[in-house]
Amino acid sequence: MQKVKEFIEKQSWIFAKTYAHKAPHEYVVRNRVNGSDEEFMYVVNYIQENGITMYFWDHPNKYIFVDGHQYWVMRDGEDDPTTILNRCDLSQYKLSITWRGE
Repeated sequence: MQKVKEFIEKQSWIFAKTYAHKAPHEYVVRNRVNGSDEEFMYVVNYIQENGITMYFWDHPNKYIFVDGHQYWVMRDGEDDPTTILNRCDLSQYKLSITWRGE
């Protein structure tokens, strides 16, 4: 987890203006991070392997929680150069557990 925290701390997070009123969050893009691609992919893989599965509407995703933020990944495959690492400030959200009726 220390490598994840170090990577997170050195990023210049971009506010996602498109979702400012519905789901405020920040992001960094794979080919524009502060650090190496190997560091970025380490964090992506850490989230995919260690995150918990939660749903954003009907979309499942893996999430980790670090220092008051929730992190998740968006990508179109393993080699996607536009992979995005997202985070939101947990103080702006209400997390709940909901039965999906399955």
